[in-house]
Amino acid sequence: MGIQEHMSGTGPILVRQASTELDCESAALLRASIRPIFTSAASWAGLTDILRDKGYRLAFRQGLLCITDRATDERICGLRFLGFELAELVRRLGRPIVVARGSEADGDILTARPTPAS
Repeated sequence: MGIQEHMSGTGPILVRQASTELDCESAALLRASIRPIFTSAASWAGLTDILRDKGYRLAFRQGLLCITDRATDERICGLRFLGFELAELVRRLGRPIVVARGSEADGDILTARPTPAS
């Protein structure tokens, strides 16, 4: 179906097809809207906060860092689709704080270290 954007322009771009199945115009729009967020990020916390405000979040799916829709938890695209490598982001932003979830090498990136339970 392609890309649908909320009328306000601030919501997430919803993709019904996997990023590998997007037509070239939809893929270009998705890259153009998300790449600058990664390029200008100064920290993982800043990156995740900006993505959250736009309706996205970062998560590991089957061991790969992906952008997911906050409302549906659907995978939108991976880093390679955007032209980034995790190693490049780690060099620039440091190691992310990741909490494991499930048994498929899935996990969520946190904005801050969790405090130990008392």
